[in-house]
Amino acid sequence: MSENREVTENEKTNEIEKIDIMNLMADFLNALRKLWPVMLILLVVCTVRSYFATSFSYTPQYVASATVSVAGPGGSYSNIQSAQEMAEIFPYILTSGVLQDVVANDLGTDTVPGTIDVQAESGMNMMTISVSSDDPQMAYNILTSVLENYPEVAEYIFGETHLQILDETGIPSDTQKEVVIRGSYRRGFLQGAIIDAVILCLYVFMKQTVHSKEKLNKRINIKDLGSLPYVRQKKRKKSAYNSLNILNERISPAYEEAIRRIRVRVMRESDEEKENGTVIMVTSSIPGEGKTTVAVNLAIAIAKQGKSVILADFDTRNPSVAEIMNETKKHPGIGAVLRDKVTLTQSLCVADIPDTDMLILYGGKPNSEDAALLGSRRMENVLNAMRKRADYIILDTAPAELLADASLLAKYVDAALYVVRSDYTKLGKIRNGIEALTSRDVEILGYVFNGDTSHKDGRYGYGYGYGYGYSRYSRYGRYSSYSRYGKLKNTGKRQDEYGRVIKE
Repeated sequence: MSENREVTENEKTNEIEKIDIMNLMADFLNALRKLWPVMLILLVVCTVRSYFATSFSYTPQYVASATVSVAGPGGSYSNIQSAQEMAEIFPYILTSGVLQDVVANDLGTDTVPGTIDVQAESGMNMMTISVSSDDPQMAYNILTSVLENYPEVAEYIFGETHLQILDETGIPSDTQKEVVIRGSYRRGFLQGAIIDAVILCLYVFMKQTVHSKEKLNKRINIKDLGSLPYVRQKKRKKSAYNSLNILNERISPAYEEAIRRIRVRVMRESDEEKENGTVIMVTSSIPGEGKTTVAVNLAIAIAKQGKSVILADFDTRNPSVAEIMNETKKHPGIGAVLRDKVTLTQSLCVADIPDTDMLILYGGKPNSEDAALLGSRRMENVLNAMRKRADYIILDTAPAELLADASLLAKYVDAALYVVRSDYTKLGKIRNGIEALTSRDVEILGYVFNGDTSHKDGRYGYGYGYGYGYSRYSRYGRYSSYSRYGKLKNTGKRQDEYGRVIKE
């Protein structure tokens, strides 16, 4: 039994390690898909930079060389070993400075303005003498001087020897520039590749975003209520066609079906016998995750089921429901209601959706000071009044991790729905946002995974338009670069039971 248990535990460990490796590989692939334009630019920049740096700093080197045979006294050819020994001893002759002094004196200079090298031809009584200099004529002059004086210097070591010139280059030309420039391309490309690899690793290990529900389910302990597929953005001339909601006749069936599944699960999780309506707040960790999109679609989907619904924009710092519903008229927001400037009845607007009982409380003018009123006793009275008027009250609230607004409202709501955008938010921020709500003892129904890239559907060319930043923190940023949700008008078309628009 103990052996079987040990085998089972080892199998589980191996499976976890395999999953971690697969997740890590998926992280790198996702990072590569996001960063490839930057990485490509870096490769090009490094390659071009290396080319110009080498071109401007390149100093041409002219190499004059001669192949000679080693001959003994009287012109007889020496044996192969003598040529090998002469080539091997040559560096020591150069180091001693004797040959350097003789050549410099012969040229009339203080030092030899070049580099001298000798290499023996393997298996032959020949060697090649090469001279490098930045002046072609000087390179040739040095070579000539070496050929004349080398035997004299080497005589003290080898005895009388003669060098028979078999071949020489004459005054050389620069043949190395092309090779050096070609090498600069490779060096630059390699430098860019190394920088790209470092950036890619830093991005993966520091970003720590969640790009799959499987990874998220392992890290947080709330229910998975479904996902919304990623859809590519493609703007159309007609504003109603840009709407990413189930009122849009061109909306993807996959997206529409995903909304219906979320609606079913939310209604099932919150299905309690209540005398008054159920208040559900929709929030996220940070701006740009699509919480307003989810709140609007959820409210419409529930209303389509014959339930009375109030959709309320309680994001006082950055109200977005009006923009998403393509409502251009000015309406008082929750701040005006809490300050008793208008009544709740005056602030509620009837949604222009046939065969539904849906009211909308738009956000009004952004005002960060209204956020302090969300936790007041007046707020509780307003929500109680909403409960009496609708079966479901859907609240679009500020991000829970970034601001305390959602936490202030938590004590007055029945449940919360958390929105997580794929590969957008760090896991730590998701946890902090959830903890901020659970610390207020609010029930979290579960999370919606928004922009799920594992279920792409780009046939209709719509995008989430989440926005990619949240600067200007007085209103925590205009992250609502969502596509505007247009209201469909009577144009000889009707809606079916799922809210899709079809021709009569």
